[in-house]
Amino acid sequence: MSRIPPVTTKQSREVYQLRIFWCVTAIAAALLAKPLWSQETGNAPPSESARERILDGMRAYAGNYISNLPNFICQQTTQQLEAGKKPTKWKKGDTIVSKLVFSEGHEKRSLESVNDKPAQASHFVRRPLVTEGEFGVLLANVFDEKTQAVFSWSGWQMLRGRRVAVFDFDVVKEHSTLRLSLSDLAHATVPYRGSVSADPSTGEVLQITSSAYDIPTAVQTRSIATTIDYNPVSIGGRDYLLPVEASVLLDTGAHHVWNRMEFRGYRKFEADSTIIFGSEAPPR
Repeated sequence: MSRIPPVTTKQSREVYQLRIFWCVTAIAAALLAKPLWSQETGNAPPSESARERILDGMRAYAGNYISNLPNFICQQTTQQLEAGKKPTKWKKGDTIVSKLVFSEGHEKRSLESVNDKPAQASHFVRRPLVTEGEFGVLLANVFDEKTQAVFSWSGWQMLRGRRVAVFDFDVVKEHSTLRLSLSDLAHATVPYRGSVSADPSTGEVLQITSSAYDIPTAVQTRSIATTIDYNPVSIGGRDYLLPVEASVLLDTGAHHVWNRMEFRGYRKFEADSTIIFGSEAPPR
């Protein structure tokens, strides 16, 4: 099980904690030998059989996404913003820089700096919204057979110069793997919906969004929405589609918290490399 760490916000001098848990089950599928989609003139929607071929390619891509990634290191920069009940005027919060190591399908982050100050000198404690799981967790969940997501055709769009097929999806509560927790006081598994934008000929996913709904009032969260954008990144002389930007928006009802994330400086992480996190002492 992959876990998104606690989400905390400050309301009336009380600490508000929200935990989100994603249960991930890998799906196995073979890539289709023939093209998933042949271009047609205009913006006419594909036939039902063509839609299924595109979706099958997306399922195969998502099922193998994490296992096909190499071990790598990158830098994650998170800009935190906050607003009141209406997200019209955003107040800039902390800028957090972390080192992210992805090894054998797992993410590990270490705090590097806060507001351009080294982590050791910042005495950083306040974290209004902290997330993990941008590297394939949401993608794997949506296309997992056990999730039984219902897909519907949304249309053609242009995304960063590429023509993509966009499908909307909905995951009902009975099959959802999204679990919200308010400290130890309230827990709820909630449904979620969103959209997936993919290359129709390869099934490669370029963007995915999700938004929880029907959230019980006991969890004290009105909504939480995620957007992840993927772009080709070269690692070890080979290109991979990896997150370059991500956004998480939380509405507690009393105020809003928004994380805008960038992932840069990708490079290969060798199995025998030694990484020192924060103030950890070097190995003997």
